[in-house]
Amino acid sequence: MSNSTVSVVFIIKNGLKNGYCFWESLQSILPICDELIISDGYSDDGTYEALLKFKDKYKNVNINLYQDKWEEKSYHGEVIAKVTQRAIEKATQDYILNLQGDEVYHESTISYLKDIIKDKRYNSVSLPFYHFIKELRPSSGAYKEAIRVVRNGKKAKLKGDAWTFEPIEPVCPSNLCPKKVYHFAWIFPKNNDIKDIEHYKIYENYPCYKEKMQEALKNLKNEKKPYPMTEFDDFPELARRFIGEVEYKLPEDL
Repeated sequence: MSNSTVSVVFIIKNGLKNGYCFWESLQSILPICDELIISDGYSDDGTYEALLKFKDKYKNVNINLYQDKWEEKSYHGEVIAKVTQRAIEKATQDYILNLQGDEVYHESTISYLKDIIKDKRYNSVSLPFYHFIKELRPSSGAYKEAIRVVRNGKKAKLKGDAWTFEPIEPVCPSNLCPKKVYHFAWIFPKNNDIKDIEHYKIYENYPCYKEKMQEALKNLKNEKKPYPMTEFDDFPELARRFIGEVEYKLPEDL
């Protein structure tokens, strides 16, 4: 019996400006990836050029890199779901993994997913999450788990701003996963204000995003300092270089 294969779907727009650790996100899933579908939203900050370098560096990986224009109006983050859905429609492998631009998968999680997908018992896989929001320790203020892996061909539906798939039974429960997915949402102080401003364009109907945008406009020119390391230091190897940084930058050895 042949092993199951995985299409990884990944969308990004202006990742450098907004402090998305997209290079490490992509690197983290390469060991499980048979097909990598990367959709860039016509970035104007050097992100697309960096993705071209990524594709050139990993020539042995089947990478489909293309650009897709994002709709100008988005009230509940629906533009993210729309662009992700268009990328999913290009997937050709047995399973689909939806990877977002500021997430890094732990090495142990990748080994676990290899075994789960090889088993072929489940139609979807729920994963536990850590969220890092303006500090270097996990926040309790966001979703604890999300379905990020589904079997292709089952007409999976995304929920909300593509933070999860709707479940397709049987679902592999998140408590089996040895490590959580690391969602480095707001860990680079110099990028955070820009990210808060840009997010309001995507989530216009949420008052909290408007408040964050207004506060970010006030703080934009203030001096930024790195978030101090707390008692939490269980980072994936790829993400350890983020500690003590005020701004997301690509690796120096490109």
